[in-house]
Amino acid sequence: MKILITGGTGFVGSHVCRQLMSGGQTVRLLVRNADKAHAYYSELGEGIPELVVGDVTDLASVRDALAGCDGVVHAAAGTPIQAGAVEQLFAVNVDGVKHVVGSALELGLKHIVCISSITAIFDPDAAKVTADAPPVQSKLPYGQSKVLAETYLRVLQEQGAPVSIVYPGGVIGPDDPGFSDSFKALKHRMENGFRLFGDGGIQYVDVRDLAALVCSLVIEGGSGRFLLPGVYSTWTQLADTIEAVSGCQLQRIPAQGWKLRLIGRLTDFVRLFKAVDSPISAETMRYATLWPNIKNSDELAARGLALRSSRETFSDAIAWMMKAGYLAPELCPRLALHE
Repeated sequence: MKILITGGTGFVGSHVCRQLMSGGQTVRLLVRNADKAHAYYSELGEGIPELVVGDVTDLASVRDALAGCDGVVHAAAGTPIQAGAVEQLFAVNVDGVKHVVGSALELGLKHIVCISSITAIFDPDAAKVTADAPPVQSKLPYGQSKVLAETYLRVLQEQGAPVSIVYPGGVIGPDDPGFSDSFKALKHRMENGFRLFGDGGIQYVDVRDLAALVCSLVIEGGSGRFLLPGVYSTWTQLADTIEAVSGCQLQRIPAQGWKLRLIGRLTDFVRLFKAVDSPISAETMRYATLWPNIKNSDELAARGLALRSSRETFSDAIAWMMKAGYLAPELCPRLALHE
């Protein structure tokens, strides 16, 4: 098979690409910078995918990239911090989905996988977060963009289109070509203090486990919706894990959820006027303070796949951050000693 990946120089897309190539599939990437993509995959030494220059917001380049492909993994997405302008967020998260999936269906592709987000169906009540849950309307731009894309995809599924949707939670692990929001948040906590939101918690899925499910879905084809929020930890358990694998001593700061959500809104307001180097936003604080323990799809086990432990995931993630120069070795004495 020849499979196109959008977002192939991003965190999730690059891991999907690597796993597909290691499994003998032919992979093509739609990239904005071919030199950058070529340099990254050359350094990995695992093979170089075919590269087509373009952007998901440009319909013509999307159609060119899809020509001759059997399947597509749409992993490109904008986040509240990365996208900057609201218009760009919607151009990537809504128009980009329509360009990629719509064009793929026009060309007759039967293997289409879109990586969405739990945020599209998020509810503080875990029992309400299921594959059949309706999209949840949001007052915030990122959530709104994901809901619009979600609604579009579900209409296609109802019409019988061969589209699978995967809903990950927070994604982390080793080897990020960039520096994704999950890493920015982890770095901020290790350097500036770890805020503990009472009895709340969060879920992270290892990028390698997410990629394994996506690869299985795109190769098999078909239609479905699959939740993969990952391993749940209370904030205290997560702090314990980070300390255990890194050897650091975190400054633990008790925090109230409503205050953090307010700070997130104020930070977003400041971003309207200048750049803010912080993982805090109204969107991220809502999920950080209200996240329930959401069940992972049974399809994971049905396909012979399993989730790595939180300890393994964060050990590999922090080791990569230190090796890549994002964390000072003195913040990771146990890992630094091992290195």
